[in-house]
Amino acid sequence: MKTFLWSFFILNVISVFARPPLELENDERKLVEVAEFGYLAGGQLNLTVENYKLSNESSPGMVAFYIRKGHSVGNAFSDENHIQPSRIVRSCYLENSFVKDEQDDQVAEVREIPLSGLQPWTTSLTVGDHEEGVWEVLLVNCKDSLISLKLTVNEVNPGNNHLPAGDSPLPLVYGLSSLIYLSAALYWTTLLIFGKDTKVFRAHWLMLILMITIVINKSLQSAKYHYMKIGLLSEGWSIGFYVFASIKGLLSVFIIVLLASGWMFIKPFLSTKDKRVISIVVPLQILSNVASAIGSEAAIGSVDWPFWNMMFPIVDLVACGIVLWTILQTRKNLGAGSSADGKETDVLEKYKLWSTFYVVTLIYFYVTRIVVQLLQFALPFQYVTWLGEAVNEAATLSFYIFIGWKFRPYANNPYMQVANDDLDEEEDDHIVNSHQQASLRLQPVNRRD
Repeated sequence: MKTFLWSFFILNVISVFARPPLELENDERKLVEVAEFGYLAGGQLNLTVENYKLSNESSPGMVAFYIRKGHSVGNAFSDENHIQPSRIVRSCYLENSFVKDEQDDQVAEVREIPLSGLQPWTTSLTVGDHEEGVWEVLLVNCKDSLISLKLTVNEVNPGNNHLPAGDSPLPLVYGLSSLIYLSAALYWTTLLIFGKDTKVFRAHWLMLILMITIVINKSLQSAKYHYMKIGLLSEGWSIGFYVFASIKGLLSVFIIVLLASGWMFIKPFLSTKDKRVISIVVPLQILSNVASAIGSEAAIGSVDWPFWNMMFPIVDLVACGIVLWTILQTRKNLGAGSSADGKETDVLEKYKLWSTFYVVTLIYFYVTRIVVQLLQFALPFQYVTWLGEAVNEAATLSFYIFIGWKFRPYANNPYMQVANDDLDEEEDDHIVNSHQQASLRLQPVNRRD
């Protein structure tokens, strides 16, 4: 046991943290974004190039790094000076007039990579007092040549802080989130074990497993960013984080779909349609987690990096749409059945409950998928990530509290009553049908008498 603990400790702390190196092999792209970082005054950027080769060294032009103070990638309010592919195709990017304007304004620099000389070749930049902001580094190839190199990017803020300015509070955000979820998990455990006059469903135990998974996931996420902040590579924490993040994502979507279909609360079974929805949503969630992990760990500028970062939000939105559709269908079916004879009260009660569930789930998806993104676009660079994540954590926690409160195991819970009433009605119908069948069997005998 001691050997395992020491091995785990060494795995997590012995390596120095750095962004994964970018390796290009006969790359034909003329413009590659290789780094982006939120710098405070005194922050430093170091670029180290190794194994630098060109397929046609005699071609005119240069290969250089264009280091500029600019907007973060994906900023909806980026100005005309940001990357415009249509203008890049017509000429070398460095030949555009705005490049010279930015250099004259001292918000950008061009660092040419020499064709000959000692390797590795290194260049660096220190951010001045009035130069704070998000800086990005572009690799520009103005030669008619394929390029091969290995690029290591080292970005550091004052105090040996290896996180961007907007990410620095993330260890605290995720640490507090973990403690709050731990308190919620302990409270939920007391309800399941020590609650009196309550009926505990399998869904309740799934919710507990989800809460425990979230606690572990948030703890690992906090540890991961803490070690990144102090400059240590935390592979063990990262692997654990992605494993539990995948489990958490699968469980959360799975539980929401089960609740949306009415499983265990309105009906104790899954229909063929419900199973088909689950068979679609679960693989989508797996793909979403894979895209998130690859996009987070891949080097900026690698060929696959844009694809996986684009894939994650698309797949996630599709999965969310399917979940909302499932809830809406259950709500619609309940509304259509509200005119059934003898069942108006029960069906209307179900309809009201599932209408609330639909609205709250819709708000949750809207806040975490859209509002948070808009908020991060509008925030200053010092708050762009951590404040958006704090809002996302608060919205998610509020959503889970709503689900827990509505579906908690307590006496006279209307969700439980609806399910019990349905079962009672099924039993009554079975008894009535039995009596009717018995009467029909007796009728011929009476006629013969």
